[in-house]
Amino acid sequence: MENSGARNKKIKAEHDDINDPWCIKKKLCQSDISGGLSRLLLGSDCVESHILPFWNDDQIAKIKEGLPVTVLDCNTMTEHEMVFKKWNNGANVLMKNWVNDFVKRRELKLGDEIGLFWDNHCSIFKFAVLDQAAS
Repeated sequence: MENSGARNKKIKAEHDDINDPWCIKKKLCQSDISGGLSRLLLGSDCVESHILPFWNDDQIAKIKEGLPVTVLDCNTMTEHEMVFKKWNNGANVLMKNWVNDFVKRRELKLGDEIGLFWDNHCSIFKFAVLDQAAS
């Protein structure tokens, strides 16, 4: 039988998920903002927990070659075309236009915290800048 402390923590976690949709949160590192790579690396655990369960077999089959996706910037209400890809080394990335459409346009910098989630109802990634690092 679950004790009341564990049950309260579970209820709090479920409540936090409802109020905070940003299930993928990341503080940007140098490789995320450098112009040469133009990609956002996403943690495998987050992708497997919060994205892949909502995708159909066809979408999952296409991620090795690159699956075109739309990303809605919720701060500016602008849509951007990107590619979600799983590299051979197992890394998951959002690429194509990352630097121009997000890093440069939004003036993102090292240490900024971003949030992402897959909106299954709209079949779109939603993105937001959650916290900006001090200059």
